[in-house]
Amino acid sequence: MTATTVPNARKGGFALIVVLFALAILALLFATAQRNTMAALGFAEAERAVITRLHNRAVALDALITSGRPEGDVLRWEIGSEQSLFRLQSTGGLVDLNAASPVLMELFLRGFDLSDLAVSDALSAYRSWRREGRRLNRVADFERIVELELPGLKALATVHSGRTGISEDQAPLPLLEHLAGRVGDRAGLIEGLPPAIFGPATTVSFAVLDEDGTRIGVVRFGPRAGSHAIIAFDGL
Repeated sequence: MTATTVPNARKGGFALIVVLFALAILALLFATAQRNTMAALGFAEAERAVITRLHNRAVALDALITSGRPEGDVLRWEIGSEQSLFRLQSTGGLVDLNAASPVLMELFLRGFDLSDLAVSDALSAYRSWRREGRRLNRVADFERIVELELPGLKALATVHSGRTGISEDQAPLPLLEHLAGRVGDRAGLIEGLPPAIFGPATTVSFAVLDEDGTRIGVVRFGPRAGSHAIIAFDGL
């Protein structure tokens, strides 16, 4: 073997290693891109399913209430093979986080078993936020403003009734128990609560609950038959 053939062999071997390394990098990049693409396609498919279901509910709800408030408080939803039930709940029986009186707001926050300091800080933070002329569009935003986790908040509150108090007749029993800090019958709970937290009922604004009690939207009925508006659509 001559002195010139060894370097050439080494160069050839080195070139082969470079090529193989480049191919390995390309294969890795292709595999990563393929996984990302498949993940993106999966996300898009899931997203389309969510949007489709959301649209179907909106269409069904709109069709059910177009002719005015239905008899009773239960609505049946059926599109194709899918069927569900809606239940209407007057927002007049819920705590309006945009309009509730100071007495009701303080009592409402104490119902979450918060310390005096936590209640005071939450009320201060919310009043400062409201003084800037802002209003809540979603109940869930209240937790972000007061920087607290309030389990079950959405089932007890609204931002659409416009009432400073709650209606004795329309308030759900869990809310009365929450405010009173104990379980009991409706009459006994109401009797033990401050009269100042109660106000007139509403027959205009209604929360729409799913079969399992999850709120999916809010509708407002106008004074004329067939006059209505879906003023909020919260989720699936």
